[in-house]
Amino acid sequence: MARILIADGEENFVRQAAATLHLNGHEVSSCRGVEEALRVASTQAPELVLADLQLAGGGGFELLDRIKAAGLASGVIVTTSLGSIESAVEAIQRGALNYLRKPVERDDLVATVEDGLSKAQASSPGRPVSAAEAESEDLSALTGIVGTSRAMEDLLRLVEKVADTDSSVLITGETGVGKELIGRAIHRLSRRSDRVFCAVNSAAFPETLLESELFGHRRGAFTGATANKKGLFEFAHEGTVFLDEAAEMPLSMQVKLLRFLQTGEVRPVGDETTRYVDVRLVAATNKNLEREVAQGTFREDLYYRLAVIPIHVPPLRERPEDVRALSNHFLRRFAERAGKPVERISTDAMELLAGYAWPGNVRQLENSIERGVALCQGEEIRVEDLPVRLKEESLVREGETIHSLQVMERSHILNTLEQVNWNRKRAAALLQISTTTLWRRLKEFGIETDGSRRPASIPSVSR
Repeated sequence: MARILIADGEENFVRQAAATLHLNGHEVSSCRGVEEALRVASTQAPELVLADLQLAGGGGFELLDRIKAAGLASGVIVTTSLGSIESAVEAIQRGALNYLRKPVERDDLVATVEDGLSKAQASSPGRPVSAAEAESEDLSALTGIVGTSRAMEDLLRLVEKVADTDSSVLITGETGVGKELIGRAIHRLSRRSDRVFCAVNSAAFPETLLESELFGHRRGAFTGATANKKGLFEFAHEGTVFLDEAAEMPLSMQVKLLRFLQTGEVRPVGDETTRYVDVRLVAATNKNLEREVAQGTFREDLYYRLAVIPIHVPPLRERPEDVRALSNHFLRRFAERAGKPVERISTDAMELLAGYAWPGNVRQLENSIERGVALCQGEEIRVEDLPVRLKEESLVREGETIHSLQVMERSHILNTLEQVNWNRKRAAALLQISTTTLWRRLKEFGIETDGSRRPASIPSVSR
């Protein structure tokens, strides 16, 4: 489900579009003019805005420019009944995700909106998120941290301790472990919870645009800067900014971020004045920053400023007892979202889930359960509803376990033979097997001897 704002004065289009999008599971609101649209966008932070070019109070292009400048939505799709190729090109050049010419067929509307939501998610990782949105992501009672393992219990206690401080936090862990969820939990438990929570991926922007995203810019500061833009630090004043992939930040930007952490001052690109903001910074990375410091790719002084309070999120394979709780959590979420009466996971399917190594961590488990709900034909997710890869890799691991035992047995026999100078009788006695069994094992391993001497070469067992 996504929040969508329709800014349009045509009542028939609004009514039909809203009904169609509601049927597809989206939350839809509407307005008729530019100023009203800006007020609604500032309070609801929609994922997508459908803006008509003939809006009262300035039109769709002005609304597009002002929404982009203020960062009030992830994306805008321009609509009009008087469209032209020139206006379509201008809309895209100004930053619109797409262009719709009315009247719009229902299927075209749905396809364009879904495509726009995908583009918005991929191209706008720094979209401001309201405190209400941060609290509504199907979180558990307090923080949304699901898990019953000792590691997650300890992590939760640490989050509760540090939440109400203003100290910078550095969250580390592999991709997919839920670092942003931890950041949101810290914000939700803090005294800043009624303020803005902004998330930005520093790896998603080239250096110039990252500086603009964080600090803002003035009109004309660089090519494409057609309007003033407030940066995320200023937008999130008295709130929290979650900076993901911090290790990917260029060194020149690291200097600017360090200065901000030291002074609390921001200066938009192209501006000569600075202003003070009060922002709590939570950074995250899947890399070892101490190693990056040693290699010269990350500033040591910035590392210590970010890691005032370090929090490490363990991978899912190190806390397998959490798989069941997470699986049931995702099952309830996706079953409700899909409107399907899926109530449980079969014993065999749960055993498969619990025994998998989850290289993609919680995110991979979430995707697997979503697939299971989508394919499930009854009330129970079965093995055949889960990704084929899980079963295939489970079988491969079983084969590797058998093979590793064979390798260990071969190594033990060869070491014993070496100790007794390849005397089979003495080796068999030490191994507590018969000489016939020893001979059979050597033959299975492809090792041929004349009965008393070490072979000239010992072939290795294929791995």
